[in-house]
Amino acid sequence: MFRDRFARRRSITFMVLVLLSVGLIYLNDSGAVSELRGGIRFAVTPVQDTLSEGTRSVTSMVGAISELDTLRRQNDELQEEVDRLSDQLAVMEDLEATNKRLRRLLDVQNDLDGRNTPIRTVAAGVASRQFTQFERLVTLDRGTEAGIRKDAPVLSEGGALLGRVIDAGEGWADVRLISDPASLVIGWVRRGKATGEVQGRLSAPLAMTDVPRTQELAEKELVVTYGVRLGGGFRSVFPAGIPIGRVVDIIDEPEQVVKTALIVPEADLENVEYALVQTNFKAPKRSDATASE
Repeated sequence: MFRDRFARRRSITFMVLVLLSVGLIYLNDSGAVSELRGGIRFAVTPVQDTLSEGTRSVTSMVGAISELDTLRRQNDELQEEVDRLSDQLAVMEDLEATNKRLRRLLDVQNDLDGRNTPIRTVAAGVASRQFTQFERLVTLDRGTEAGIRKDAPVLSEGGALLGRVIDAGEGWADVRLISDPASLVIGWVRRGKATGEVQGRLSAPLAMTDVPRTQELAEKELVVTYGVRLGGGFRSVFPAGIPIGRVVDIIDEPEQVVKTALIVPEADLENVEYALVQTNFKAPKRSDATASE
């Protein structure tokens, strides 16, 4: 009896499943299901579009970030190249400036050597400076091995007077510039035959003192070394005719028998880098009481 009941239930269940299957097949082709599907698609499409747009936005953002990194690296590389080229340009400009100065130095050497009384020189670079409130000294990178001796006149790369050697050794020479307060040079103005003692005043203009009032002197005139001249009692360790500087002012007081001229040096004393040291000049003996530089 129990078995008959169980068999009937199985038969009923099977029939129900068959009927549902047939019904679903029928409904699958009906408009209702199609409309239901359309509604579902309508509702889901905006969500799909939003998700797609978000995906595209994220992809674009990732691409933009990657591109920015690439551009930043390229910019850094270009900046490094610009810096390198700028350094090379600066070096080339320095070399060109140095070459010009050395060519000028050589031209001055040739001109001095071509005089009726040749002035033979050796070129040297400035190794160090000693500029204080009391003195103006420079040390050259050449010395006795190049024929440089104590008291030798020293000229600028343009041929103007720098000073004189006060001491020298192997590979070095100390020079007292004409702006040093201890420097004293006899100056001369050719036009008016005016002479005086040119004294150093550190960074201020040189002072040409003890110029007789009767001697003509005017601004912008060139003052040169008086040189070794026995007449008038003058003695000098400098050859004649080396430019010292130009007159920029004259102090002439009526009650004085002498006047003073202020002179701007022809040489750039504060920034000297190269010098010409005369090697064939023999300074006069200083036994004379009137001996002077």
